[in-house]
Amino acid sequence: MESVWEYRYLLLNGTVVTVQLAVGSLILSVALGLAGASAKLAHNPISNRFASAYTTLVRGVPDLVLMMLLFYGGQQIVNELGTVTGWWDYLEIDQFTAGIGSIGFVFGAYMTETFRGAILAIPRGQIEA
Repeated sequence: MESVWEYRYLLLNGTVVTVQLAVGSLILSVALGLAGASAKLAHNPISNRFASAYTTLVRGVPDLVLMMLLFYGGQQIVNELGTVTGWWDYLEIDQFTAGIGSIGFVFGAYMTETFRGAILAIPRGQIEA
């Protein structure tokens, strides 16, 4: 028991970082999920196809592969966009931000289908009321 007690501050700091990561990715995934569900339920075929492609591709690829792709490839994409637009030369994305972005992006696809199913389950009379 003494060996665990010695690491209590490290465990507490790890808990704080874990909660911050969970809350940040939850906010991002809910925002993406609501936007995706709105796009899938819209009568616009372009937004419907874009949202369907997002959910199909993201849910079809393993989570760890997407996280690695977004962590390593996202840095290069962001810097290339900055160079092309001339807004910045080099922008570094730290591991925490990449973690929030990748987890939020992956679970946003799952939230899209969850919100779409929940909205479709509401009877039309309840929506009009």
